[in-house]
Amino acid sequence: MFVGERERPVELAGRNVGAMAQESSGSCLAVVDGKEIWRREFAGEWSKLATSPAALQSIVSVNGVILSGGMDEAIMIRVSPTGSVDQMRGFDQTPGRHEWFAGGPPLGVRSLAATADGSVLLAAVHVGGIPRSLDGGETWAPTIPVAFDVHEVRAHPTIANTAVAAAAVGLCVSYDAGRNWKVISEGLKGTSSLAAALLQDEALFSVQEGPFAKRSQLWRWPLGAERAAPVRDGLPEWLEGKIDTNLIAAGAGRAAVVDAGGNLWLSSAGSAGWERVATGLPYTSGVVIL
Repeated sequence: MFVGERERPVELAGRNVGAMAQESSGSCLAVVDGKEIWRREFAGEWSKLATSPAALQSIVSVNGVILSGGMDEAIMIRVSPTGSVDQMRGFDQTPGRHEWFAGGPPLGVRSLAATADGSVLLAAVHVGGIPRSLDGGETWAPTIPVAFDVHEVRAHPTIANTAVAAAAVGLCVSYDAGRNWKVISEGLKGTSSLAAALLQDEALFSVQEGPFAKRSQLWRWPLGAERAAPVRDGLPEWLEGKIDTNLIAAGAGRAAVVDAGGNLWLSSAGSAGWERVATGLPYTSGVVIL
């Protein structure tokens, strides 16, 4: 936990903290010890909300309801405001689900996103494309080809029709809330992307030399542009190891990146003015700017 560039005492010490997601209230959700869902209030107090019957790896909050995706099987659970948990059977019936497959890691819901107005839910299934829901997760429809091998999907914080996804083919972008997708790959040094995040006027995404790369880069894509460009301004040309899913964050007009070498990089404004604020971090599974 950092405030500005100062490290604070460790929270949830001894617990395994997985995927995290910011809520509109300023609080933060986290998957803890694989099956528990916890909330951190802005003041810093954590509370357990629910326990899942299956291991989880993604989480999102929309309109007071929490959705979380399975790690070892592509299921979706819903946590109501009262804390009750139920499996969303509509996700199990997504058209084309028979084409999904386990590519390396087990078949799972690697990330979740909700559009800024809360009307559309997007799920990055590895490997299964990006199912899309218009009714709060009751029913889902496929959107992007399964073969694109999507790793993370993010929705713009204020523009309801804009979303991006990190995939094996490059950065996938949507201007209609995930119904259709366009691939941005020209000029990339390799197309394998594992992580993405959205600032107000641009997207940040990782580029690796394949899924087992020993080095990676951070790239920026200005919204609406035809090409992306590498990010420098304080960042080295290559970062250590992969920049994995959930390890790029944007918020409060700044961005943060954690590489596989345990280095935490923080921008001063947007995607500019980078500084390494921590080194030697243990295995990191998520980063959020509150």
